[in-house]
Amino acid sequence: MSEKLRNIIEDIAQDYLQSALTLRYDICTCAVCKNDMLAYILSHVPAKYVTTQEGAMHTIIQQTRVEHQAQIARAILQAIELVGNNPRHQIKEDKNKTFALLLDKIREDRSLDFRHYHQDLLRRRVAVRIRTLKLATYADYLRYLINHPEEYDKLFEVLCINVSEFFRDPEVWVAVKRVLEEMIRAKKKENSHSLKIWSAGCASGEEAHTIAIILRELLGPGMSDFQIQIHATDVDKKVMDAAGKGVYGKESLKNVDKKLLEKYFAGKDGSWTVSAEIHNLITVAYLDLTSTELIENADIVFCRNVFIYFDRNLQEQILMKFYQSLKPEGYLVMGKSESMIRDVKSIFQEIDFDSRLYKKIPSP
Repeated sequence: MSEKLRNIIEDIAQDYLQSALTLRYDICTCAVCKNDMLAYILSHVPAKYVTTQEGAMHTIIQQTRVEHQAQIARAILQAIELVGNNPRHQIKEDKNKTFALLLDKIREDRSLDFRHYHQDLLRRRVAVRIRTLKLATYADYLRYLINHPEEYDKLFEVLCINVSEFFRDPEVWVAVKRVLEEMIRAKKKENSHSLKIWSAGCASGEEAHTIAIILRELLGPGMSDFQIQIHATDVDKKVMDAAGKGVYGKESLKNVDKKLLEKYFAGKDGSWTVSAEIHNLITVAYLDLTSTELIENADIVFCRNVFIYFDRNLQEQILMKFYQSLKPEGYLVMGKSESMIRDVKSIFQEIDFDSRLYKKIPSP
């Protein structure tokens, strides 16, 4: 009996395609479309036939995965774009329209406008909740939200991922400390003794408390001579509650020097509470960066690792908001993974690219 030949590229492509479609609710993924996608992939990746009785089948498959991974991945992306958005059967639901209705519902119910956030990022995160709830479409999820308003808390947990820690990216804080030192010297010389700082997108407050600790260390006994305001704002009320309490776990404190830990924190039962002299410098408040609200006359604005969620137009709007918020020659600190938009560089001077530190250029 002749041995049966098997195209292992098909097996590998099926696995990759299934994985790629796991969280795709924005396109058609019915059986017909999946078969069409697979056919497209196989027409663009050369077959590799082996016998089904091959003893080293697992090894051959693994080697083939490595050799053809990039080629298969490209073909999958092309197949999803071509077939998923243009199925050869009648479309029952306009998924883009339904997703827009979902965002409108969120805006109506919770006053959060996600329409100008990166849509692909939003879709992936909404998909996490759809899959968890074992639903099939955006329409199903929209109906679920209407009937289960408590789902908003779970949804915002995935939409507003808040990863923060004290002294995050330590090298950035070295640059920030230099700026604060210069600012304090200038204010003393001008006989001005107020500092206003805005931590925008503050999450659970580690950044705002870090700023307060640095200022306390820099000012020392002269702290009482200054009027310090640190405004910590966010749209996620759950993490804002944590910022308001000032209690943190060990993981958030991994970059805190031992002396500072002993000086400004009290540890108990695996958690650490920020001292009152630091915590009382901070005002935690709700503020949606997509709205017209802003903190006026800020000396420094911190907005780190927030722009990645926004599209270019909204990034420009928010940068203009920060420009309006800052005092003449005030400073802006962005996230390490972000960069200043070219069109806005005319109003912000780059001070330290590695630290994403910029200075406002006053208008003539």
